[in-house]
Amino acid sequence: MFWGVIKSVAGWIFVVVGTVALSLSGILIFWPICLVFERASGRLPHQVSQFWARTLSALLPFWEIRCEGREKIRKDKAYVVVSNHQSLLDIMVVLAQLPLHFKFIAKRELFWIPFFGWHLFASGYIPLKRGDAESGRCCLEKARHWLARGVSVLFFPEGTRSPDGQVREFKVGAFKLAEETGAEILPVVIKGTRDAIPKHSWVVKKRAVIHLKALDPISIPDPSQNLESIRDRVRTIMIRELNQIQ
Repeated sequence: MFWGVIKSVAGWIFVVVGTVALSLSGILIFWPICLVFERASGRLPHQVSQFWARTLSALLPFWEIRCEGREKIRKDKAYVVVSNHQSLLDIMVVLAQLPLHFKFIAKRELFWIPFFGWHLFASGYIPLKRGDAESGRCCLEKARHWLARGVSVLFFPEGTRSPDGQVREFKVGAFKLAEETGAEILPVVIKGTRDAIPKHSWVVKKRAVIHLKALDPISIPDPSQNLESIRDRVRTIMIRELNQIQ
């Protein structure tokens, strides 16, 4: 346990220093360029986020990430991406592995963190106040805005991290958004992040092998289809794929 704490502290110091450095570059250099030349799309700051995630996942010795299914993703399309949620590491893994410009929804409190939160804002990521219905409506409106501009949006439809690794019930918001905008749903499954950093913990327990798999995109061809049935079908497919990952 002692060495686990020491390794975890050293790793988190490295994460914090790297995050501050890259966040500052995103805010001071790439955000102004984005405002002038990219119509405030946040693409360049998002690429900084992806570089941050790839750098950390490559240099930290605590985990190995394996990815499947990237060939199914078209970079010129905007998807409603839905992923299961096991750990704090999930967003880093998705940023490192998905070859897409996407926005994700994050707790509003994260946007208040100096440097890191400012970078989230500059990247166009979407803040959410949990338990606030009006904030939820604003999130969906911002997600519509990004999809209309050809930018994908990532949802964790469970709403929070799973405490035991089992996939919790999905909320319907992401699927309703796909129906309204005509965007395809891109299911993504993640396995192994909970072994690395469980919920309610910051200590790296052991070296973990993390799997991310992008599944076949799913369209909603008939707007009259029952959204709850589509939601449950996607969840069933994702659970089946998770169980097949060794």
